[in-house]
Amino acid sequence: MAKQTHNQRIAEMANKLRYEGFETEIAKKLKEEFPDIKEIRFDDTAKNRKMGFYWSTFQIIADWTENQPESERHSVINYNNIQDIQTHVYSMILSKSMYKYQGTGKTVTPVLVTYSTGKNKEV
Repeated sequence: MAKQTHNQRIAEMANKLRYEGFETEIAKKLKEEFPDIKEIRFDDTAKNRKMGFYWSTFQIIADWTENQPESERHSVINYNNIQDIQTHVYSMILSKSMYKYQGTGKTVTPVLVTYSTGKNKEV
């Protein structure tokens, strides 16, 4: 029983590292597609075991309206692996107001990313 618990903990840690890798790649892609992002907060990343794909929910904080931070919540991205994110083979469900900013520029400054694991890092 102790071995099973140990193996479960190792699997959980591996998933957390995998999810942080996914979230870093998503943050890089969001920086390429949207201007003036200040912060990205990942609420959750998980795998749909039945369908085999991963999904992440996140919040973007950006200066999109007259230098006032604007926050967009509950955006979702679905993908199968890290290569899908890198090659744009994913689906992204954004809030309606985010679509008007998509492709209007890119973020060139570092963005503070808060991972779903609670860790913070600039990307």
